[in-house]
Amino acid sequence: MDIQHLVSRESMTVEVILGSVLGAICVYATLRCVYLLYFHPLAKFPGPRLAAVSNIWYARHWLSGRYPWAIEDAIRNYGDVVRVAPNELVFYTPQAFQDIYSPAHRGLEIFRKTEFQNRGANLGGIIWEEDPVKHHEVARKLFPAYSPRSIRSLEPLIHKHLNYFVERMEQLGTRHEGVNLVDWTHWVAWDTSQDIAWCEETGSMTAEKDPVALDVLISFNAFATMIQVFKRFPLLSPIKYLFAPVKKLSSLAEMESNTRKSVLRRIERRGNTPHPDLFEYVLAADEKPPTSEAELLHLGSVALQVMLGGFGPMADWYYFTLFLLVNAPECYRILTEEIRTEFENYDDINIQSTANLHYLVACLDETLRMISTNSTGLPRYSPGAVIDGHYVPSGVTVQSSVHTLGRSPKHFHDPMHFRPERYLPASHPLYDKAFANDNTKGLPEFSLGPRACIGRELGWAEARLFMSKVLWRFNVVKAPGETLDIEGMERDLLHFGFLTKPRFMVQFVPIQRNTVR
Repeated sequence: MDIQHLVSRESMTVEVILGSVLGAICVYATLRCVYLLYFHPLAKFPGPRLAAVSNIWYARHWLSGRYPWAIEDAIRNYGDVVRVAPNELVFYTPQAFQDIYSPAHRGLEIFRKTEFQNRGANLGGIIWEEDPVKHHEVARKLFPAYSPRSIRSLEPLIHKHLNYFVERMEQLGTRHEGVNLVDWTHWVAWDTSQDIAWCEETGSMTAEKDPVALDVLISFNAFATMIQVFKRFPLLSPIKYLFAPVKKLSSLAEMESNTRKSVLRRIERRGNTPHPDLFEYVLAADEKPPTSEAELLHLGSVALQVMLGGFGPMADWYYFTLFLLVNAPECYRILTEEIRTEFENYDDINIQSTANLHYLVACLDETLRMISTNSTGLPRYSPGAVIDGHYVPSGVTVQSSVHTLGRSPKHFHDPMHFRPERYLPASHPLYDKAFANDNTKGLPEFSLGPRACIGRELGWAEARLFMSKVLWRFNVVKAPGETLDIEGMERDLLHFGFLTKPRFMVQFVPIQRNTVR
C-alpha cells in the first residue's frame, strides 16, 4: 500500500508539473498573440492574421515556390504595405523602393542587409555580404570591371559563345521534337559567364549536359530556400536536413573542390591569361595572393558570386524574352523586322549597333517588367525611418516586391500582357499614348542605391547581342505539340533560390537570306 501510494503521489506530481508547463505555454502563447495583434509596433499595419502572430504564413509560401505571387495577392487584398511576418513589412510602390534602397551615408547603405542570404563565415563578397563596409570595399574593386572600357574588352569573348550557340542551333534547332529552351539558355549563359569570370571554358553547349556546378545549383535550389526559411524556426532547424538532396551531396563536394581548384589555377595565371576576364579586378596581378584558407575561401566566394551574377539573370532573360515573343506573334514580327532590316550582315551585329534598336530594348525591358528575375524581396533592417509615408521603427525587417510593382494596374496599363510599346520613346512610330502614364522609370529592375546591380550594363550588352544574333539568323517557333503559353507559365513557374522554369520546346529554323529584308 505504501509503495502504491508513493507511486500514485509521484504520478500526480508529474501530471501537475506537465499540466502547469502546458498551461504556462498556452498562457504565454495567448498573451503573445494578443500582443502581436494589438500592441506590437506593427499592429496597425494590415495583413493576414496568421502572418502577424507567426512566421508560418511566410514559410508556407516560400516553401511552396510561390512566394512572389503570394505577396502580390496580399498587396492586392490589404493595400500598399502589408505585414507578412510578426516583425516584417512588405512595400511595393516606387517611393518605397527609393526610401528603402537609395539612402546612403558616405557610400554605405542606411538600411542594412539582413541575414536572408547569409551563406556562412567568410562567404560575404558582393551579393551575400551583410556588412556595408565590407560590401563597399568589394564593390569598389569591382566597379571598373563593368565599365564601358572593360565591357568593350570582353565583347569578343561574348561573341565567341553566342556565335557557338547559333552554330549549335543550326545543327540541332530543326529537330522535330525541338530543343529545350531551359537547358540551352542555361548552357549558353553558363559557358559565357564562366569564361568571362575567370577565363575557364566548361563546354556545356558542346556536351549538351549540365556541368557539375550547375547540376548542384539546380538540385539544391529548393533546399537553399529551406535553409533560409528555417532560420526563423531555430528549434526545428535540424529537420531541414531531412529534405537535403542526399544523392547530390557528393556532387556538392565535387563542386566545392572544383571551384577551389579553379580559383587556385586562376591565381597562378595572373598576368598570363588568353583574354581579359573579371577576375583581374577580384585579384589584380600585382596584389598579394591569399595566405590563409579563410582568405582563399573569401576570394573564391567573391569570384563565384561574380560568375553566378552573370549566369542566372542572363539565362532567365534569354529564356523569358524568347518565350514571351513566341507567344506574342505581332511583337515577334515587329522585332524580327527591326533586327533584319538594321543589319545586312550577321557580322554587323555588335554592342554599339544594337543599342540603337529601340523595339529590341523595349522588348527586353518589358520582359523584366513582366517576370522579375529576382523576387526575394531584398529584405533590409529599418533604422527607424519613414517609408512611403509610414514610420517604421528601428529593427523591423522591410522588403519590397518588384514582382508586384511590375504587374500593378495602378502603375502600368494592361500589365498582364506583353506590350513593349510602353517602353518606346514618344517619337517612335509605334509609340502608343495608352501607356503614357506608365511608371516605367519607377521600376527598379536592377535595384537601387549602394547595392544596385553593378553588372547591369554588361547584362544589357549580352542580352541585346543574344536576341539580335538569334533572331537575325532564325525563326524561333514552338515545337510540334508544345502548348505552354503565358497562362501556363504563370501557373508553373516557381521561385526558390532562383527561378525554376517550365520546359519549353522550340525549334530554331534558319531563315533564307533572300527573305530577310
